Amino acid sequence: MDRSSSTRLPGRLVPAAGGHVPVRVRGFVEAAAGRHLDHALQTFAVGLARTDHGVVKVIDGATVLGYLPEAWSQAVDFELWSCEQAGEPALARAVLEGQAGERELYVLLAWRRGSRPV
Repeated sequence: MDRSSSTRLPGRLVPAAGGHVPVRVRGFVEAAAGRHLDHALQTFAVGLARTDHGVVKVIDGATVLGYLPEAWSQAVDFELWSCEQAGEPALARAVLEGQAGERELYVLLAWRRGSRPV
């Protein structure tokens, strides 16, 4: 996907309301980001999916990039369930930050002011 494109993504951005809050992805291994490593400080689309363990995994196709913290997983659970029921993929924007070998992955979640989990 062209990162400068303003076309609609083939899915639903989660959550759908509010401003953007960067949420650090836990368990991120830089090598898993492969094709996105040249996107440092540029956003790209990732998928979000619920797991049986109550956390949300951040995915790129079949590759698991990491997991959202528990509080954020709980906060977006209903919206992810809604996406599943509608047959739409749940998407978010992600950004890699840092130098090669020390990069962190953040997911930009939209959230209403004052309702952000800790």
